[in-house]
Amino acid sequence: MQAGRSKIAASLLAWAALFALAYARFATYHNRTFDLAFYSRMAWGLARFDLWDPFLDAHVLGLHVSPVLLPLGWLGAALGTPATLLAAQAAAAVGAGAFLGRAGERRLGPVGWPVGFAALLAHPNLGHVVTYEAHPGTLALLPLAWAVERLDVGDRRGFVFACLGALACREDLALVVALLALLAAGRRPWRPVALTLAAASMAYLLAFVQVLHPAFAPSTGSFELHFGPWGDSLGAAMLRWLTDPAAVLAHLSTPARWSYLPRVLAPLALLPVLAPRWLLPAVPLLAMNLLSHFPTTTHLDSHYLTPALPFLAMATIVALDRLRSRVATLALAATLGIGLGTQGVDPASGAFRADARTLASAQILAAIEDSRSVQAPDPLLPHLAERPRVHRGPPPDRGATHVVLDLRHRQRFAHRETLLRTVEEPLARTWMARPDYGPVVVAPPWLLLRRGANPRRFLRHARRRGHPQRLAACLAVQAAYRDGADLVLELRAHGPCPNDLALRLGRRPRPRRVDLLFDGTVSPAHLRAGDVVVSRHRGLTADTIYVGALRSSGAPPTPRDPVAVQVPLTSPPSAESSTP
Repeated sequence: MQAGRSKIAASLLAWAALFALAYARFATYHNRTFDLAFYSRMAWGLARFDLWDPFLDAHVLGLHVSPVLLPLGWLGAALGTPATLLAAQAAAAVGAGAFLGRAGERRLGPVGWPVGFAALLAHPNLGHVVTYEAHPGTLALLPLAWAVERLDVGDRRGFVFACLGALACREDLALVVALLALLAAGRRPWRPVALTLAAASMAYLLAFVQVLHPAFAPSTGSFELHFGPWGDSLGAAMLRWLTDPAAVLAHLSTPARWSYLPRVLAPLALLPVLAPRWLLPAVPLLAMNLLSHFPTTTHLDSHYLTPALPFLAMATIVALDRLRSRVATLALAATLGIGLGTQGVDPASGAFRADARTLASAQILAAIEDSRSVQAPDPLLPHLAERPRVHRGPPPDRGATHVVLDLRHRQRFAHRETLLRTVEEPLARTWMARPDYGPVVVAPPWLLLRRGANPRRFLRHARRRGHPQRLAACLAVQAAYRDGADLVLELRAHGPCPNDLALRLGRRPRPRRVDLLFDGTVSPAHLRAGDVVVSRHRGLTADTIYVGALRSSGAPPTPRDPVAVQVPLTSPPSAESSTP
């Protein structure tokens, strides 16, 4: 009885820790990819019988077949879909650990339960994946671990139900289930059922690959990202693997790939190699990771590895059963501890704590109406997924009511001329120059635009007039003064300026510092003839200030424009005004 309570307590504690970390990352807006948003929107849509995925602009049957998301979507209607997925994912991981603990206890005695439990949950991969995003493949941990445990104990009915549960998570696990069934076919009484299950699984996979995916897939999908260099279809890629072994060998000879399997097995003290039979269902998962060109598939924290963990853990248990060595068990404990300490998730990292970006993200989301369409960067999408129209940040333009621009590049390249020539800046300035959108909330690194808003909203107009000095045909500077740590320029516009116009600032005649006008909140394309406006620039305290204009080429707007002009500092006016 006491042992049973200890197992329940350990399971609840593990679930609470995993879910708390996963939810903390979500609540503090530190999800970096869009997987949590993607599957949250899919679950939310399935629960409402909406089969269109707005992220990839495709029917969900052309993306993944994951019936498990339907009940989670229904539950998410009450609890919130992202939180429901994260809680279910943590529960699936802990439940899988408990099944493997049962297998360990049956083979190794009382010490086997913590061995099986830890072989899964203490592998460095699991903590990262369960606390980072949400994936149906991670939910499949539970039925896959249940399947290997039922196979080990000889429960045919339980094994079949577990395999069906794995198929309900993702269609691409059908190959894994088919190999599990072939493993089960080694038991003579199981053979008819196992072979039927294997054939049905392959038929299911082929139906998806040959029928559903071609009919409903988006123009560009995950296959192209992973295997595009091998061929434009699964058949073409497989033919290349079979007929061009030199190319495959060259691909596998890179350090990231030849070291992959040792890195995966090292936390388990390399014990799974002593029970290769149990590794058979993991072969397609590991092989796909090795053959993929996607850069993160061979990372130890990749979710593409996670469905293989139950088989690695079961092979570890079987190896320990064969060795019957206390030294081997201690070695496993040591390698799991080292792996967890050096490569596992760090609960103290900033990924789980609120910071300035957390506050900025909350400010942006508070200004987006619940019923309106939106395009937003990946870290914000999980919080916006429960709506009919939600899209990843531009490009392309999805015609959304709200658009959130990701301006992190402006922080990285602040005050440097190269900012104007980054990949991201042309997109940002094109959106800000549009007359049909205007900024409504500035919360760095995000900028919220709304269709129909005033694009000149954050222009501040000066009250006085000075003696202007030409910077460009469209712009002159008439005064400069200090306001605390800020340099404030009064500028006179003669008409709209190019949207890539920026300012050179400094204490020398050829200043090196480059700043955007108006702190980047208003495009110079929205200036009008006669505007006298204020532009603030932080951290310039020199007694002598030179100001010039430049475009993204690095040159003044025209050859007759000065590189920079000296602007005398004056006393600040009594007040500034903000006008449209």
